[in-house]
Amino acid sequence: MTRIVLFIAFGLLAAALSLEYKRLSLKPWPPESFDDQEMHFKYGSIGAEVNGFPYLIWRELPSIFPEKIPRGYSGFGLISEPDRELPIGISVRRYGVLRVGFNCATCHTSVIDAGNKPHLVLGGPAEQLDLQGYIRFLIAAGSDPRLTAGAVIESAEKNQRPIGFFDKALLQFVVFGKLKEEIASLKTSLAWMERRPGHGPGRTDAGNFWRSRWGLNPELDDAVGTVDFPSVWNQRPRLVGTFHWDGNNSSLDERNISAALAGGTADWLLDRHSIGRVSAWLLDHKAPAFPLSVDAARAAVGKAVYERSGCATCHAPDGRDVGKVSPVQVLRTDSERNTLFSETMVANFDKVGKGYSWQFSHYRTTAGYVNMPLDGIWARGPYLHNGSIPTLRDLLAPASERPKSFRRGCTTFDPIDVGFKCETGFKFDTTLRGNSNAGHEYGTTLSAPEKDALLEFLKTQ
Repeated sequence: MTRIVLFIAFGLLAAALSLEYKRLSLKPWPPESFDDQEMHFKYGSIGAEVNGFPYLIWRELPSIFPEKIPRGYSGFGLISEPDRELPIGISVRRYGVLRVGFNCATCHTSVIDAGNKPHLVLGGPAEQLDLQGYIRFLIAAGSDPRLTAGAVIESAEKNQRPIGFFDKALLQFVVFGKLKEEIASLKTSLAWMERRPGHGPGRTDAGNFWRSRWGLNPELDDAVGTVDFPSVWNQRPRLVGTFHWDGNNSSLDERNISAALAGGTADWLLDRHSIGRVSAWLLDHKAPAFPLSVDAARAAVGKAVYERSGCATCHAPDGRDVGKVSPVQVLRTDSERNTLFSETMVANFDKVGKGYSWQFSHYRTTAGYVNMPLDGIWARGPYLHNGSIPTLRDLLAPASERPKSFRRGCTTFDPIDVGFKCETGFKFDTTLRGNSNAGHEYGTTLSAPEKDALLEFLKTQ
């Protein structure tokens, strides 16, 4: 009799917790927000936590799986500041339970070690971030039978951060069942990754993410859309141009919303106010100044080389073709990303946000890639849209002389060749699909002194 009563009691408790979980999910807590714009960029919510990992579990994963991530989340390139529990780019919000999510700073903040000093670069490409590795770890950890409510509670107590009664009950009776379902669904939706070259740090493939979301079955083909994370500073001058590497959208608002949706938020929870705050801050957020000394005389010579060689036409702020799309046939760079973005994708993007005031309408196909301004170019390596060239000096070499493979994901800056020194990071193979380092063979015939001068000038941009 006692056993039956206990069984009924546990059943009622589980049902009550499930209902409360659903209620909290439908009425999420207010997003984490900061008055300071820089802090808001680094830690504020954009609504992406709704599809995020439960925070109380996420927090304990490094302790439960030290063999998988011996350096914790910093092993994936997430950046932590003193006295902050969460890394830059990670926010927390309660949807049923507390969940972690990405924000804009996740993919657009880097650390560059120059002059024996680390420099935090906000708005820069997160060259050190292994986003694919991080996601694969969460899937592996979430699928591991060792991950249980008991293991999480035990780890939390061991680390002197005990979990309250209500959240403990949710973990035991509701959350883990839902987590296993969410992990299985995520694994299925990302199955396309296994058919393509690894992204490596500093890169992602949002194109195939969208194809999977729309049921276009990217897991059945090998099309590659992997690109480097771009810089997002100085957005005001770019308002008159086009966005994304291939210039497939002319709306800053749509660019930002599509990034937020790809980062995990949902149509109905899109935090346009928060995204708008970040967008407004980035309009005039400046590219970082070169952190080391510059030879002014040599840079002056380099400016003349820059103008005489035609670089300014495509890349100077007032250049004739800056912000415009140059055809792949002219650039001769890797065409995979450009080919992937088809009319079918445009038709599907035009349906995103249907029924909302922000429904997309500006996506288009293009014939190539955008001529980008070179502000902060010293901090934007590796180079080209797919990150296939490690340094600016390598970019000035003929394609046949560029490195066939190199390491990436390191933070040590190379002031001579202008890029990153990396000996132990992810091996990038330019012979793999989508990774070609061909094309953009401009400046390759310059003399060695001219190249040195040009590189010195580019440090000042």
